[in-house]
Amino acid sequence: MDDRTRALARALGDEPFVDLVSFRADGSPAHTAVWVSGDGERLFVSTFGDSYKVRRIAANPLVAVAACDGPGRLLPGASYVAGRAVVLDRSEFRPGVRAHRAKYGRHFSVMWPARWAFRLVGKKRVWILIDLDPGTPLPPIPPPVIEP
Repeated sequence: MDDRTRALARALGDEPFVDLVSFRADGSPAHTAVWVSGDGERLFVSTFGDSYKVRRIAANPLVAVAACDGPGRLLPGASYVAGRAVVLDRSEFRPGVRAHRAKYGRHFSVMWPARWAFRLVGKKRVWILIDLDPGTPLPPIPPPVIEP
């Protein structure tokens, strides 16, 4: 991994939110604003295992990420960076949990145990690991549509 990619991973990992763009079967982009953390080389995102973004990533690991606000509006000057995403299995959760706990601190420590209630109704959390690859060309990605 080169220095530019590490710098991008650190910068995006420090953002409170990123717009995670995964691609549908027809190639159209699907935007999702997500919490993100990083370890200086990779990005981690936690989500429900039955979410559409997990299904799209399983079919096509190409993703794009850019800094955004909570509702998903790109921050001024933000641009998309290509990456490869993989859904981690349960044995690989520890780095993502550590990264989120280090970044979000007390908020994460309160929210993480709350996930157990979702397990009672069959909702399971998974971690998405994103390796940035700024050299990979991306298809045109229109900005997300944020409805009031």
